[in-house]
Amino acid sequence: MERLGADNIKNLWAALDLGSNSFHLLLAEPRGYGFIVHERLKEKVQLLAGLENGRLSVDARARGRRCLERFSQRLTSVPPEQLIIMGTSALRQAKDGEEFAHLASGIFATRTRIISGDEEARLIYKAVAHQRSTESGRKLVIDIGGGSTEFALGAEQDAQRTLSVDVGCVAFKERFFADSEDHRAAYSEAKMTARQSILQLLADSAGKETRPTVATDAWSANRVFGTSGTIESIQAVLNANGWSRGPITRQGLAQLESILMHEYWVFTAGLPGLDPGRVDIFPAGVAILCACFEALEIDQCEYAEVSLLQGMMYQQLGIRMEVNLKQDSVDQLAERFSVDRKQAERVARTALQLYDSCPPGWCDSTHRELLGWAAQLHELGVQINPKHYHRHGAYIVKHAEMLGFSLAQKNMLGLLIRGHRRGMPALAFRALDPEIATSLLRLLALLRLAVILERSHADEDSPTVGLKFSDDQLALDCGPGWLASHPLSASELQVEVQQLLMADIKLALVW
Repeated sequence: MERLGADNIKNLWAALDLGSNSFHLLLAEPRGYGFIVHERLKEKVQLLAGLENGRLSVDARARGRRCLERFSQRLTSVPPEQLIIMGTSALRQAKDGEEFAHLASGIFATRTRIISGDEEARLIYKAVAHQRSTESGRKLVIDIGGGSTEFALGAEQDAQRTLSVDVGCVAFKERFFADSEDHRAAYSEAKMTARQSILQLLADSAGKETRPTVATDAWSANRVFGTSGTIESIQAVLNANGWSRGPITRQGLAQLESILMHEYWVFTAGLPGLDPGRVDIFPAGVAILCACFEALEIDQCEYAEVSLLQGMMYQQLGIRMEVNLKQDSVDQLAERFSVDRKQAERVARTALQLYDSCPPGWCDSTHRELLGWAAQLHELGVQINPKHYHRHGAYIVKHAEMLGFSLAQKNMLGLLIRGHRRGMPALAFRALDPEIATSLLRLLALLRLAVILERSHADEDSPTVGLKFSDDQLALDCGPGWLASHPLSASELQVEVQQLLMADIKLALVW
């Protein structure tokens, strides 16, 4: 995290989401075409739990007030006009929601707005659209909150359709699981209720008079994303147990449902990959997501590491998708860690020359930009420790806020940076889908070769490179006499021949 000086504090903005399950706080500084996150705070409040005659319970109000008082200490340096506060489902549903909003406004000297479900869906979609700005096609975004579930559909940066259903994991935990000893029956009833509620609202939104049995075509999409803690926890559990690789799949959810229906211990003991703080609401969340899959005929859903907070910030700062956010994030990270940009450009240029000389299909055609970004950031960790800078660089990428990048893309980028020197980390790629692992290992081979070829750190020493393919072997050609006149690179390339064998890549050197 950057150390805040007077100028940074003056330009610090904050967004506060008063959610039904948790309160979330984001502090960020506008930078370039996005913003740099300085801090995130999250506290489980469960404002909706124990709703009494349609009003917030005394305990819930007290939990919420104490959380806001704690957050207020962190916000003393943020001008009130640079703080955005929004309340969602719990405050929409509670008869005294405006009273609690007034309490929050008094603590922060800033107006607290209770937003509609449609506006919430629109802001969440905006956050996803910014993160996935380079991906074309229709996107369906699902956010399962504590008191409601939002749906948003669009193809560009603004949602074309929005829908909010009063179906949430805290509300369903209270309604179906709190007093039930028959967890199997409770789960079945929760899922059926969620599915019927979603289908009915889909029908209403389409103007149908009859009760629907399948999802309307108006909500079909090329990609489906989920943004809530529920989606994140389900994907983490599926991946930790080997029931899915990457996105949440229909088959993986079926296996998880079987566990929930037949192994009652999970309701109190949890599952591998599940945050202990989410054990109580996890079954309700699974029931709702399975209902979404069935109602909307979804095959898979990918967790997007954004939330309402980012959408609030984008809207307040008037940030539009006018550039490639991924490249902007890479540039900002390189600047913050004082990367040698000229050397990064040399390595990127050589790596992409190697990539372009590969035959079609040898590497995934969508990974060319990924290779370029890895080259631009391969020396990211040098300022921390030159000896193990590849490890430090991978750690930074894994944990940095990189607008435009999904979690999976950050992991792939980190793997390339981690493996660009020293031992070939072939074992680290086994957790990936085999086809993706093969493509990434080949990208890594190209990056490793480019780093070795640019060991002089001088433009005049850059070779004109190409790869020639014969059967299952590739040959590296650097031009007549180049290897003989660059003994350090030649020596390291001879070692690299053995390293690449660990990734089943046979390399020959053309002298």
